[in-house]
Amino acid sequence: MSIRVIGVLFLLLLLFDCGGGDSAAVYYLRPGPNGAAQLYRQPLDGPAEQLTGVNDPAAPEVFDFALSPNGRTVVYSTPAGAAGTTLRRLSLTGSGEMTLLDCPAAECGGLVWSPDGERLIYERRPQADTRPGSVRLNWLDATSGDTAPLLDADTPASGARFSLDGEWISYVSPADEGVVLYRPGDGAQRLLASRVGSPAAFSPDGAAVVVGDVTVLEGQTGPEGETSAVYLYRTLLAGDAPRERLSPAGVQADSAPAFSPDGQWIAFGRGPSGAAAGRQLWLMRAGGGEARALTNDPDVFYGPPSWSADGRTLLYQRFDLSDPAGRPAVWLMDVATGEQTLLAEGGYLPVWGQ
Repeated sequence: MSIRVIGVLFLLLLLFDCGGGDSAAVYYLRPGPNGAAQLYRQPLDGPAEQLTGVNDPAAPEVFDFALSPNGRTVVYSTPAGAAGTTLRRLSLTGSGEMTLLDCPAAECGGLVWSPDGERLIYERRPQADTRPGSVRLNWLDATSGDTAPLLDADTPASGARFSLDGEWISYVSPADEGVVLYRPGDGAQRLLASRVGSPAAFSPDGAAVVVGDVTVLEGQTGPEGETSAVYLYRTLLAGDAPRERLSPAGVQADSAPAFSPDGQWIAFGRGPSGAAAGRQLWLMRAGGGEARALTNDPDVFYGPPSWSADGRTLLYQRFDLSDPAGRPAVWLMDVATGEQTLLAEGGYLPVWGQ
């Protein structure tokens, strides 16, 4: 068995330990007692626990957070000063928390852990003269807080994602109108056409990547001219085979693909082309085909889905567009039955943990 395969299996075990099963929990943001968003942990069989800003009436808002692969550490972002951000590390095993990085005059977030849990990639957007600059990607050491650019300093980029084995990094490149695949080990790069500006999704085995792209529908016109759709496309990382369209033909916008842990299915969002309203949850085979709707609520917008480690449950946030005073909420769905369960009213940005 190769070292790479062993590494992938080890990482899969870590992921399986952090979602689904008796110890499963969900982490999300929700307004705390002082009204500012804080981080919460909620076991599937118990009450929620506030993790940040506890007993602090002046606790700042939590903008963003990322849970480490082993589920023991959270890095989160909070405001600092008039236009700055602070990235803090919180131990979930009782060893406290500390400031990892101060970002004066910059918005730092978009946190993504490397699979080995040693580093993160974060997005840094300068806030100079009240005008935000372009987003850049940077490394962050999870222990020391040391930071360095991921790419050349003049390269705007966002939406970083890792393949499960850590060999590849994908990021959205506005200048290239696509998603770039970057292999730090040897500097190899590959550009995938994508005018959507959304992150890619790697298959669990690291053999393929899925991105969305705008497609003009030939022979179809609307009030404003040509009709277009957003389809999901799969590209194999090995070889030079052309990309394969996964989305069935139609006037729709498909987005937020998420592979099931066994790599057999993709859950994704589908909404009307050219509009964000009423995006629903769908399911299809990883190679395309057997696409079916999991929800059909035109007045509800469903956020990106995330699979439990046993592949039985989807985690997502939803928002009722028909309620002017509505708030987001965290929900679960049994994939086999379609049954939906409310987990946290007012919660958003949910992720699986333990």
